[in-house]
Amino acid sequence: MNFCFISNFSKTQLFSSVANQLFAKGHSISWIATNRKIYQQLINDYGKENVLLINRANIQMDQDTLGEFKINELVHGDRVLRHHPEKGQQFLTNIQKPIFDFLKAHKSEYILGEVTWAHELLIHRMCNSNLLNCTFLNPHVIRIPNNKFAFFTDEYQSKILESSINLPKNTTIITPKAPSYLKINRKILSGNQSIFGRLHRIKRFITNENIDLLDPTLLVNFKKRIVAACLEEWRRVQYKRLETAKVKPSTLGNYVFLGLHKQPEASVDVIGRYYEDQYQNIVNLWRTLPKGWKLVVKEHSIAIGDRPMAFYKKIKSLPKVVLVDENISSYALIKSARIVATISGTIAYEAALMNIPSITFAPTFFNNLNKCKRISINDLNRFTMQEIVENLEKRPDNRLKFSNHLLNNSFEGNVLDPISDPNSLAPQNINAICTALLQCTLEKEASV
Repeated sequence: MNFCFISNFSKTQLFSSVANQLFAKGHSISWIATNRKIYQQLINDYGKENVLLINRANIQMDQDTLGEFKINELVHGDRVLRHHPEKGQQFLTNIQKPIFDFLKAHKSEYILGEVTWAHELLIHRMCNSNLLNCTFLNPHVIRIPNNKFAFFTDEYQSKILESSINLPKNTTIITPKAPSYLKINRKILSGNQSIFGRLHRIKRFITNENIDLLDPTLLVNFKKRIVAACLEEWRRVQYKRLETAKVKPSTLGNYVFLGLHKQPEASVDVIGRYYEDQYQNIVNLWRTLPKGWKLVVKEHSIAIGDRPMAFYKKIKSLPKVVLVDENISSYALIKSARIVATISGTIAYEAALMNIPSITFAPTFFNNLNKCKRISINDLNRFTMQEIVENLEKRPDNRLKFSNHLLNNSFEGNVLDPISDPNSLAPQNINAICTALLQCTLEKEASV
């Protein structure tokens, strides 16, 4: 089979280890890269004819568009291209034909990549159009249980490539447990906030270390980078002076629990597009509150520094909205809530596994749990929150069926990038990922 990988910073090392094993098994490998340093490494390993470089140089290379891929939507959701939308439009237009020609020339059957950057989503959409006869697969953690992943086939990470293998039926419901990557993220954040971490960041700013000025996934304007970094530091200092409620969740009465997302982040700006304005989501939920209910909002510990003080002041100015301390256990907040709300966050998944109603604004794979429903602005306009809760409470408990389906279509393995977790490069883990990938793709080929 012919596999094409999309490089993505440190995730490239994981993908490359997988690609090497696939190549050793006789499969064809090609790459698409945006960073020149990574491009050079890849052509050394795979040959220049098997690696396509797309970067800011493509902005000047006029090419015709190959289809309608909602370019403006992609630009707006990209944390870098949104700063220069016109150039972002040109970049995404001009890379279409080179990508098409490259994938056609290599007869690519499967594209493996993330769904973070605009060019990745563009390739995803090209695969789903009539232009290319190939499938885009996004290997990603399923969050709960830990150390399991699936191959997602849509931009929202809501649809999983299903396996036809009949595994023994699971007799227990998946137990909600904080995903292991959250602990890893907190450790990385703690390291970044240490004196050594801050000095290292200052050094990188001064030396432009690892900055490829043509890489479309990097904010290369020095002034904008330094302003963004200083703002983040200042906001962290300000947050320490913010008064948050240190309360016992069980004393709050009826409430909706909403957990804020880190932003910018693919889970909000890409997966949660059109609902990425988190303050507006709070206002819309607040509008639906029945008499006597509260809306409890909690900041994400790794998002401190993302938002200005004005954001929190606006939240606190709304009657019956409680901004709680970020150190309060999310599990305690979920257990005492009437309903949990999020854009695409794991807290809705955890709530539904506890048989507690939850809602998401974006489609997710755990919307297949009967207690977790995707809602829209129209739903909030039509119903009170109490009506939404009562409707979800009436739904039958399908947690065991969901658990069986998810476990039968996911695989043991670690698909985190090696910087976050070096264990992902362990030979047994790479072998597990390759085995799972070949099982899924060979089954798909056999069914055609």
